[in-house]
Order: sequence, then C-alpha cells, then structure tokens
Amino acid sequence: MVVAEAVHSAVAAGQPVSLVGFLNDALPRGEILQRVPVLGRFEDWPELDENILFVPAVQKVQDMPRRVQRIEGLSIPDQRWCSVIHPSAVVASDVQVGVGAFIGSCATVQPESRIGRFASLRAGAMLGHHCVVGDHGYVGPNATMCGRSVLREAAHLGPGAVLLDSKVMGRYSIAGIAAAVTKDVPEFTVVFGNPARRVGWVKRLQRS
Repeated sequence: MVVAEAVHSAVAAGQPVSLVGFLNDALPRGEILQRVPVLGRFEDWPELDENILFVPAVQKVQDMPRRVQRIEGLSIPDQRWCSVIHPSAVVASDVQVGVGAFIGSCATVQPESRIGRFASLRAGAMLGHHCVVGDHGYVGPNATMCGRSVLREAAHLGPGAVLLDSKVMGRYSIAGIAAAVTKDVPEFTVVFGNPARRVGWVKRLQRS
C-alpha cells in the first residue's frame, strides 16, 4: 500500500506512470486495493501486457530468506521491473538505483551511494555519502545510514535505527527499532539496543 501511494503521488506530480493493479498470493483476483484490482497471483505475471512493469513490496522482518527466494524464483526479467521514487525524496544525481527498488517519501540519499535491486528505503530514511544498500535491503522509517556504511543482501535497519560510519550489517541481519549499531553485525544476526547487542538470529532456509 505504501508503494502504491507513492505511485499515486507520482501521478499527481505529473510523472507519466499509472498504477494498474497488484499481484497478490493471498487475495482473490478482482479484489480492490488502492483503487485498483488484484490481477492474480505472482506466477500470473506473464499474462500481463509487456508494457506493464513490476515493483516488489514484500519486505518483512524475520521472513526475508523466504521472501527473497519467492521473488527471485519468479524469473521475471530485469526489463520488466521498475523502481519507484516518491516525488518528495531527495536523491543525489550520481546515486545508482537498482531495478525494483523503492525510495519513500522525504527520504534523502547523498552522493556516491548505491541502492541495490529490490531494496526499500522507507519514509524519512537518511543515507550519507558512499552508502551501500544491497539487494533486498531495507532501511526503515527515519533510520540513518552514516557515510560509507553498508547493508548487505536483505539486511534490515529498523525504524529510527542508526548505522555508524563505515559499519557493515551482514546478509539477512536485523537491527531493531532505534538500535545504535556501532560495530559490524554478522549475517543472520538480530541486534537491538544502544549500543546494539545480539539478541537472536534469523532462521535460515532449509536446503532441499
């Protein structure tokens, strides 16, 4: 719904885009969300006109291993993904933004930063210079990445959290609400507090 509202805002700002519908695994075809219908399940994407592009909105704390697998498993070609940047976001001219990324309202991204494929920056997120958000990474509302800090694949920086300069959060790691991350965080690790300390782990997918 957040991404859909950003598209509506882009339309209101005069950008040549429109929201035509959702693909959704849980709701029936035809149900109305944000004034547009559910068009089918994720696997139904080949049925849609080739001029229709997709942007994922599936980030969920503690569930990213499964959700990354779900999105990547669809084998949607890069040319069918788009990125959505809210008109109120401030993104430096040299920032690299990957396909399928979302940058929310009032977010700020400073020069030389890189936003990976399917990454999500929520409202008020602040990225300093030379920051890197890996594929499927998530920067929560009003969270801050200080200069040269890094989120690896599907890492999650919670609302109001701060990642110190040049520190790295490993793959699928999580920093909780308002955490102050002053040290590197290993992959699949959950940290919380000020300063942030390990409080748990993210469950890895079982290999088939």
